[in-house]
Amino acid sequence: MVEVALPLLAIVAVGVGLLIWRSFLPSYTSEKGKNLATSEDIAAITRKVEEVKTVYTERLKELEHQNSLVLEQLRAQQQLRLAAAERRLNAHQEAFSLWRKILAAAHSESIHPLVIECQGWWDKNCLFLSAEARDSFNRAYFAAASHRQLTLNRTDAALVKENWAIIIKAGEDIVAGAELPSLGTRETQWAAS
Repeated sequence: MVEVALPLLAIVAVGVGLLIWRSFLPSYTSEKGKNLATSEDIAAITRKVEEVKTVYTERLKELEHQNSLVLEQLRAQQQLRLAAAERRLNAHQEAFSLWRKILAAAHSESIHPLVIECQGWWDKNCLFLSAEARDSFNRAYFAAASHRQLTLNRTDAALVKENWAIIIKAGEDIVAGAELPSLGTRETQWAAS
């Protein structure tokens, strides 16, 4: 009996084991599968988040670099504008000084060397003068070259006055050309930073 009972007991034990295994194993494997799937989902989501972070960081670096380049370009343009404005002011000041010499010498014999000096200066600096000052200054020293002769000949008083008006107008145009425009919004903001 012990001999029959032992195989029967083994069969019952195996049957009970199979029942436990059959009822427990699917829920265990199902839960393990869910955990594994969740773990894989979390890993995939983490990879996606890291990819987005990387792309965002790279784009941010690109934008910072572009902003840096734009800022440097704006600074360079501003420095160029300031240098040009300074040179322009100096040219107008020099033209004004030469114009004053023209006024003083217009009726004397020393006008011709001064006209030659003005022509040489104009050739080297005319681009720094405003358009009106450039034209008026050029016309003024040419008018000054003949003004003394016009007054000595006493030919036509209206012609003498017209010639003198050309000389006088140059001073007004030089002064007007030296006036700098007010700083714009962009320059004011740049200067404040």
